[in-house]
Amino acid sequence: MSETKVGHVAIIGRPNVGKSTLLNYLVGEKLAGTSAKPQTTRDVVRGILTIPDGAVVQSPYRGQIVFLDTPGVHQPKDALGEGMVRDVHQSLSDADLLFWMVYPKAMGDAERAILKWIQDVSIPVFLLVNQIDRFPKDDLLLALDSFQKAYAFKEFIPISAKTGENVKTLIQQTLEYLPQGEFIYPEDQLSDQNVRFHVQEMIREKLYHFLGEELPYDGAVRIDDFKEEERITRIHATIVIERDSQKAIVIGKGGEKIKQIGMAARLDIERFLGKKVFLELWCKAVPGWKSHPGFLRESQQH
Repeated sequence: MSETKVGHVAIIGRPNVGKSTLLNYLVGEKLAGTSAKPQTTRDVVRGILTIPDGAVVQSPYRGQIVFLDTPGVHQPKDALGEGMVRDVHQSLSDADLLFWMVYPKAMGDAERAILKWIQDVSIPVFLLVNQIDRFPKDDLLLALDSFQKAYAFKEFIPISAKTGENVKTLIQQTLEYLPQGEFIYPEDQLSDQNVRFHVQEMIREKLYHFLGEELPYDGAVRIDDFKEEERITRIHATIVIERDSQKAIVIGKGGEKIKQIGMAARLDIERFLGKKVFLELWCKAVPGWKSHPGFLRESQQH
């Protein structure tokens, strides 16, 4: 039997660099919400990739990799932002390996701030230059030159999280650096987080997808009721915003917008659960929820 490698890999980077897209591609399932807006990922989303036979990725190893998709590194402005930054720090301490995702551009202020975070880590760090399907090769070479001068990365791997280009190479190299061990989870398990957490993520993604620039990052989703019946799962959830004036934006004329959000989220949830779903959404204003520790604790008890 092949040698087995097992470990945790944290994925960090500036907001909206493609961390969640990469996680979803790696595990083959939409676990993390993605959108064109920064800070779509609020909590660390954990996805599990099991390689039962190294031949799949042309590696001598079997493996189980637990990926930690972290919130984008940013300057926090409230208790929510501070909690997100703490989550990133915690992920670094939990990880055996670190993926730092960047654009094919020279190092900027956001990257220099992240560099300070990783200067003292003792685990191997891979530099992943994302979106090579969209940028010319000269940009990629500029990025590699800029980052290579700043830090002693173990591997430089240009990838496309969207198309999967070079992702097999990334998995091969990851297995090389992970410690030996035994599988922690069943081979068909994709996450160790409960279903409610992922349902909440899917609804929140649609909230930002359909509202575009109309709604700032003042929205959260709370699962109020979750009942799994034999043929259908019934879910009641509340979209929480900060101001009463935002309710009209979320609900839309004649309730059309919240219906649109609910219908799109329901389709994703049905694909995820593999069964019919009844989803009912409400909207409620909770002033200052982002700075209210009690509310944040309640909403983060997945």
